Amino acid sequence: ENEAVEQIAFADRIVLNKTDLVDEAQLDEVIGRIRAINKVAEILPAQYAKVDLDKVLDVGAFDLGRALDVDPAFLTDGEHQHDLTVSSVGIELAGDLSIPKLNDWLGELLSTKGADIFRSKGVLAVADQQNRYVFQGVHMLFEGTDGQPWGNAARVSRLVFIGRHLDRAALETGLRRCLASAR
Repeated sequence: ENEAVEQIAFADRIVLNKTDLVDEAQLDEVIGRIRAINKVAEILPAQYAKVDLDKVLDVGAFDLGRALDVDPAFLTDGEHQHDLTVSSVGIELAGDLSIPKLNDWLGELLSTKGADIFRSKGVLAVADQQNRYVFQGVHMLFEGTDGQPWGNAARVSRLVFIGRHLDRAALETGLRRCLASAR
């Protein structure tokens, strides 16, 4: 069990304390190791655990009910196995996505690989929608909401998956097949 890796993989924010006790090279090394596990979490450097409370309180980043839906034994002291095979894959894809194709792909992906996908999140350009579609997921749970209007911004979908045994090529191919223009 590697609780530190699990915590980093699931984090939206990471308080990196005691930064005053290391030099810049050591700090960069630690941040690099964190980024190898979770490329998208906000890292908050701190000294004496002093951090802007608005960055860590009331941010809606964790929901116990959702965690229990994913893993009913979440609150029990069971065995968990996490190791350095945890990584992240970021994908960027221009063009509008088809909701039916996206739903089919994500449904299949999460039902077959959901145990290895710890977190997923992103902003999607969806065909016939003026607003960004913002989503996040934990294992097989997935939720999304309308975001800001695209306006004149380029309609580019950006996704990040954090997990174990992630296949970048398969994820990119699967998402590409969700393009509204794809056959």
